[in-house]
Amino acid sequence: MPGNGAHANMSGAQYTKNGLLIPAEWLKKMGDDINVQRAGAVVIIESKQRLAARKQLGKLVRDLRRAARELSPLEDKKVSALVDEVRQARAGHR
Repeated sequence: MPGNGAHANMSGAQYTKNGLLIPAEWLKKMGDDINVQRAGAVVIIESKQRLAARKQLGKLVRDLRRAARELSPLEDKKVSALVDEVRQARAGHR
């Protein structure tokens, strides 16, 4: 199967009343370093590196959401000041 986001030719797969059957050789071509898991009605097939990156991203998002909940809401003036500060910093890098 092609990597790097390329789409595979799906002609070897079969869709049945029980779901999608994926040929074993597709998994063999991916090598030994893959993770297969079921998530609801979906099967996720990915490299272990992508799994680790996805878990790391999920943890980062959870941490950011938790931090945002713990912070008090910003006032409009403070938001405007932060936006202006970022715009000035970006304008200086052009």
